[in-house]
Parts: sequence; C-alpha cells; structure tokens
Amino acid sequence: MSTTTHAPAAADTPPSAAESTRLAVEYWTVAMDGQSSCGSCDATRAVVDGAMEAARPLAIRLGIHLEVLPRTVATWAEALDHGIVASPTIRAAGFELCPSHPDTSESRVWQWRGRQTASLPEEAALDLLLRALAARSTQIGEYLERGGPSAYLRRFLLERPAPRPAADTSCGAATDCG
Repeated sequence: MSTTTHAPAAADTPPSAAESTRLAVEYWTVAMDGQSSCGSCDATRAVVDGAMEAARPLAIRLGIHLEVLPRTVATWAEALDHGIVASPTIRAAGFELCPSHPDTSESRVWQWRGRQTASLPEEAALDLLLRALAARSTQIGEYLERGGPSAYLRRFLLERPAPRPAADTSCGAATDCG
C-alpha cells in the first residue's frame, strides 16, 4: 500500500499573490445549424477579448486570472437550464450582458448606458469585466478575512495543483490497458 505525501501549506498564511484565483467569464452561444458561432458572435467575442486584455493588468495586480469559458447550448432544455435568452450571452461573477433579438432575424440590439447599438460596445464589455473583477476581488477578500480554509484543511492543501500524470499510451489508448 502506498501513501501520498503532501507538502503542507503554512497553517496561517494565504497563498502568495503569485498564486492566482480565476474569474471565469462564460461566453454563451446557441448552436445554429450545427455551428457553435456566427459572424456576429465572432465579432462580439473579439470585443470581449479586447476588453479582457484591457482589464488584465488590473486583474494581475489583484491576483486574479481572467479566463473565457466558451459555452454552447443546442436544445430548448439547455437554454432553460442555463437561462439563456440571447446569443451571445456574457456572464461573470453574477453579472450578465446580452443583446435583445427584436425579431427572428440575426439582428441584435445591445443596450448600455441609454445607448442602443447593433454591436457590443467595447466599453460595455469592459464595464462588465471591471464590475465582475471587483466582485470577485471582494469575494476573495471576504473569504480570507473569515480565515479561509480551516487549519485542518490547510494541512492537505497544496500551494499549487499537483501535476497530472501523463496518460499511458503504450497500448495505443489514453487509458489503462489492463
């Protein structure tokens, strides 16, 4: 019987600033005719990516890693389960940004600060990211102010995730061959 040895984390110190916590930015689209995206969604994603690059230096200073998580719904049940009413829908830390669809065409109407536009203004995406970043930073701060994980749990927590073992492909499969 083998045992795994964990390097215990210090019992009373939080992770270093270099150890980032993530802010997941969900980018939801609806599968249309077998495609997970369209020209309008691609243009919107480029705006979101640009806003993320603008916000990234602040996120890094706060010890938060920004990450886009592409998500797709293809069925009525999936749209219902995730509350998707428009494509694309951008969500982060409880904030949401999405257009309205005025009819059955691909046209979209984005609203931000009293303006209506046919495409997502970069300022609107940046506004969402900054509000989400502030909310995530507050959440992390409150968690650590409450003491974070108990001393018992800290005994088992690693400073960094354990490396994943390489898959054994000697038999031509990425799983156990036994």
